[in-house]
Amino acid sequence: MINYSDLVIKYRKTVIFTTILITLVLGYFLKDMKINADIISYLPKSDPVVKLFNYIGEQYGGNLSAMIALETDDIFNKETIERINHLTQEFKKLEDVSYVTSLANVLDIRRDEEGTLQISRLIDEYNLPNTPQDIQKLKNYTLSKTMYRGRLVSDDAKATLIICRLMEGADKIKTANQLKEIIKKSGVKGKVYYGGLPFQMMDISKIILSDLKLLIPLVSLLIVVTLFLSFGTLRGVLLPLLSVAFSTIWVLGIMVIFRIPITVLSDAIPVILIAVGSAYGIHVVSKFDEEQMNEVNKIIRSKKALHEVGVPVMLAAVTTMAGFLSFIFGSYLSAIREFGIFTSLGVFFAWIISVTFIPAVLSLLKAKGKVVSLDNRIERKSVLTNLMDKLGEFVLKNEKIIIAGGIAIILVCIFGMTKIERKVDMLDYFKPGTPIRMTEEMMENKFGGSIPIQILVKGDIQDSTVLKEMKKMGKYLESQGAHNPQSVADLIEEMSDVMGEGKTIPDSKDKVGNLWFLLEGEEILSQLVNPDKTEAVIQATIVNVDTARIRRLVENIEKYIKNTNTTLFTFTQTGMPSIYQHLDDSVMRSQFTSLIIAIVLVYICMVFLLHSFTGALIGLVPIVFTLFVVFGLMGFTGIPLDIATVLTGGITIGVGIDYSIHFVNRFREEFKKDKTELEALDKTLETTGKAILINVMAIMLGFLVLVFGNLVPLQRGGILMAISMISSGFAAIILLPAIILMTKAGFIGDFSRLINGVRNHFGSNDK
Repeated sequence: MINYSDLVIKYRKTVIFTTILITLVLGYFLKDMKINADIISYLPKSDPVVKLFNYIGEQYGGNLSAMIALETDDIFNKETIERINHLTQEFKKLEDVSYVTSLANVLDIRRDEEGTLQISRLIDEYNLPNTPQDIQKLKNYTLSKTMYRGRLVSDDAKATLIICRLMEGADKIKTANQLKEIIKKSGVKGKVYYGGLPFQMMDISKIILSDLKLLIPLVSLLIVVTLFLSFGTLRGVLLPLLSVAFSTIWVLGIMVIFRIPITVLSDAIPVILIAVGSAYGIHVVSKFDEEQMNEVNKIIRSKKALHEVGVPVMLAAVTTMAGFLSFIFGSYLSAIREFGIFTSLGVFFAWIISVTFIPAVLSLLKAKGKVVSLDNRIERKSVLTNLMDKLGEFVLKNEKIIIAGGIAIILVCIFGMTKIERKVDMLDYFKPGTPIRMTEEMMENKFGGSIPIQILVKGDIQDSTVLKEMKKMGKYLESQGAHNPQSVADLIEEMSDVMGEGKTIPDSKDKVGNLWFLLEGEEILSQLVNPDKTEAVIQATIVNVDTARIRRLVENIEKYIKNTNTTLFTFTQTGMPSIYQHLDDSVMRSQFTSLIIAIVLVYICMVFLLHSFTGALIGLVPIVFTLFVVFGLMGFTGIPLDIATVLTGGITIGVGIDYSIHFVNRFREEFKKDKTELEALDKTLETTGKAILINVMAIMLGFLVLVFGNLVPLQRGGILMAISMISSGFAAIILLPAIILMTKAGFIGDFSRLINGVRNHFGSNDK
């Protein structure tokens, strides 16, 4: 570190110029930043459920629908019918829309006055009903048909759906925006609701952009205030902030270069880097200010500051990176892996800038102050320093009580951990009262929800036995809470009913073939069955329910399929419930795997720092304690384990271990100077302890900024990570020294030489 310090200071102007140049170059690319709000894409394309989901999308004209709901006092009026027809024709023109289904073009099966079966459209687009009598007749007929009531028109006739199925590979957000634009230009009267995943993705994209514009300035402002109150100098504010600003620009620029879009998780990377990455600059500037006590020469002070904190800062950065890198190896979801890769890269950049750019700038700043005498140092002790002195005495006198209290807290938190819920629900990303939430509530009340569930059927689809089993599957889906199951079997059954044969599937394959012949050429067939009639799709929707109920639904359907499949036909399940279940499983795997990997990586780093296996275990105590606290609070407060809060454990380990590293390293150095336990602890708390508290405050406020974001999972994650910073910080300066002192940890030094000194300090009755 001495040689490295000399090198940085020697080429300080080159270091500053190079840092600024890299920032400007990478910052240029930020204009091309993209956003990916499609949670389906977070699962690997090789995932069986995703493969089947995409296959159905490719073969049957898409698997996601954008739903537009129009609500008036009565949709059966001349103006509304004209508007529905106009919108249907306009939506069809969009290149990424494969099919549009509405009252204006839905298939209608009826008998004419002569008793002949007719297959046409419910409404003739070229001859819309005009008179009140015609409109009332249409209303009565539409509400009498189960094919329409509750599917395209609500039971009370106050709402209707226009369903736009998007092609596989469509630009969902772009198409959703186009649909909204068409609606705005049409001058629709009454309420308009936008439902389905494409519109949810569009809203999430807008929220991500809005959050970036709000949260980055807000977290920067909070860090500025915290740093100013802590250091009281311009350099103490600007240098740590510049280091994280530069590192954030570098990371985002590299993401753009490699065409990695921003996701609902990487949305938080700038905030996390500003909050976490400022720690390295804080410790460098803090040590630089501390050296003012002994050295006024700015170049020597910069070298000394870098020399003394260089290794702890490096190890702190490495362990923080280890926490984030654990997401790469421990996650099944691409969004979590990308978050781990680029957050760890940002931490690496923040560390590099802190140990190059900041010392280089400090060495060029105008020197202030002079060497302070020992007497003046004592007189100038701040309130915070006096507080840390009192804390040192408290820890030294009450180590057993502190440890017992820590154990009691852990036991309570273990009970809380048993109450943790799991949640994977895209709708949960939005706050209550937002338009997308209100849309889903309306969809649940009037149309049975908007979450698609699909069953792929393989076999001879014209076989009456297969069609009957498809109908049974539809009824089973309804028994499990699904709504509006639809398949080609429903059309055959409807035709049979209109022909006077009853609402049933004909027993004869010939009769089925005759009915099927009448359907040939109809657009809807390509959405339900393949051209060879060897595959078909059963489609239904479910309302928004919790993850546990979705899991039960998927498992029940799987059991039904297992007991039903024969050599004649097979059913296979896919759709959003199955994808949600896989996401939930992935979140759980990510949580356990990333925690284990992070703890192992951090433990190895601690062994290298302390040259002690036992010492490394003791150093892990603050973060292990914090993990119990965080997960316990999740259980007690009802914060679920979701795609964002799953990151909390790894971040806690990676960031929280920094406090232990800095504390142990400084305490050991002070102890080696033949100081008593109290003297070593006091000095450690006055210097490194103070820096830790500043760091805790800065990072805590940084994470709390996420509360002001609009995505609910990130709000929860921000709260949990702020709590984890407080817990790990105070555990590092209270619980950790208590354990070290009580165990007389050998990796610190020889405690036996100090027994008499401590007794003399406190009095023989105190210890």
